[in-house]
Amino acid sequence: DLAELHAAASPSTDADRALLAGYWFQFVQGESEFGAQAINSALKNLGHGVSNITSAFETLKAQKPALVMQLKKAGTSKQARKTYKLTAAGKNAVELLIGQH
Repeated sequence: DLAELHAAASPSTDADRALLAGYWFQFVQGESEFGAQAINSALKNLGHGVSNITSAFETLKAQKPALVMQLKKAGTSKQARKTYKLTAAGKNAVELLIGQH
């Protein structure tokens, strides 16, 4: 489950926690995409909530190559619901993180 995956990878940053949870939704649960709020809710249930989930995803998008890509944005405000998907580079980054521990 997500708790075991989190324990195996022991992510140290909010961005890594968001990436790991995204991996869980996309590759373990089989979701084609995931929402930032769903990611943060899952992390909060583990006791590892991210204070600014949008900022964490922006960090992942800004990396070269990008680890996630934003697919949709519902609403016009900064707090709009955003939907993401891991890239191949993001999947590889999580698998490296898991393999290091």
